[in-house]
Amino acid sequence: MKKILRFFLFFTFVYKKILEFVMVTKIDGLKVNFSSFLYGKNPKKQPPVPIYAVVTYCPTTTFSETFPNFYVTYWMFYPFNEGKDACFLGKVPAPLIFSKCLGHYRKLGNHIGDWEHISLLFSNHIYPDKLFLSVHDAGAFYIYNRNTNVFKFESKMSRKGVAQVPAFPEFVRLQGGHPVIFAAEGSHGLWSTPGEHEFIRVPKILDKTGYGTPWKTWASIKFYHIGLSELPSWMNFKGKWGNPKTKCVLLKKFGLCEYTEGPRGLLRENKDFYC
Repeated sequence: MKKILRFFLFFTFVYKKILEFVMVTKIDGLKVNFSSFLYGKNPKKQPPVPIYAVVTYCPTTTFSETFPNFYVTYWMFYPFNEGKDACFLGKVPAPLIFSKCLGHYRKLGNHIGDWEHISLLFSNHIYPDKLFLSVHDAGAFYIYNRNTNVFKFESKMSRKGVAQVPAFPEFVRLQGGHPVIFAAEGSHGLWSTPGEHEFIRVPKILDKTGYGTPWKTWASIKFYHIGLSELPSWMNFKGKWGNPKTKCVLLKKFGLCEYTEGPRGLLRENKDFYC
């Protein structure tokens, strides 16, 4: 019995190592190849880069109703996310002093793959009631005002405590009926205005947004209706998108790593809206 147990433990260990070897993407070689998947596709070219809309209907309504209660989440995939420059004194993260780093900068948070999203809540109207804007491990809720035709900030949400306290812009504006959102340079955090946005206090980490290449997401949307549509197999993947954490500072659980893991897939337990 002991021999069988030893063999099983050894086999499990080898199996995990094989999986790690197969699943880890070698980033360094791909970064110097500008035709690699890390650089994604130009959203201005044809066919346009798609986004994925997952629609959830509330159980008190049916699909045949004119204006049902539902929420829809629009997911955008980013093949590679460049890390942010963080200030360090030796091996310890440090705050900026009078906007200057007294030590040296180190890039943290590079990772393969990430999903970012916005969600809209509809309650018996042809227009949305609320919008949720996702920013890394935080996000903000906005209420739609029909008179001004903008979404106004209501509240914020953070999954990682006091270290992550972004100040969200007050409005999400519309253009041609579409919310105008800015994706951070080299990254995926979504903001409603151009500029610099701090989302981690120590070390101070910023998202930079501006008027770059426009992505007309409405030109290519793939809709999936929960309970009514057959979902692709990749959408049901429960694991992490990306490599495991490596080259971490202090402890891995703090998330201060040169290379960090990607997020989980689209169908997550924590929802932006509930029926």
